[in-house]
Amino acid sequence: MSKKWLNHEEWVVQQFQEKYLKKGHRNVLIHSSIIEGMLVNESGMYNFDSANKFLLCSKKIDHSEFCVFDEIRKIRNKIAHEIFKKKLSQKKIDELLDNLMKKIHEAYKISDFLNKSLFTKYSIPRILIIAFNSKS
Repeated sequence: MSKKWLNHEEWVVQQFQEKYLKKGHRNVLIHSSIIEGMLVNESGMYNFDSANKFLLCSKKIDHSEFCVFDEIRKIRNKIAHEIFKKKLSQKKIDELLDNLMKKIHEAYKISDFLNKSLFTKYSIPRILIIAFNSKS
């Protein structure tokens, strides 16, 4: 039995019926905002992109952190700006959300910056990120 993917119009209607959006998908948007907020607050810059570049230039993050943060920014912006502009289908939206979740996991695992300014600062064991998944 194959899954029926909703077209754009069907997907929009379901958002108002609370049938579609998974808890994990809501979490992914919140966690991308947490990462953005950490970078913006530390850098004093205005937005995600500028903050990421500033932190790389000031050597507060390394190139691998910069790259994963940039991917998070790009995917999150696609979700935020293209769902309606490009009338994305449920399948494409799910793919973007799942890709964003993977990048957030990667950032949480590799980033010394996030370890210091998030996990250590707020006394959050990094092991908790294992439970943070898109299947819920």
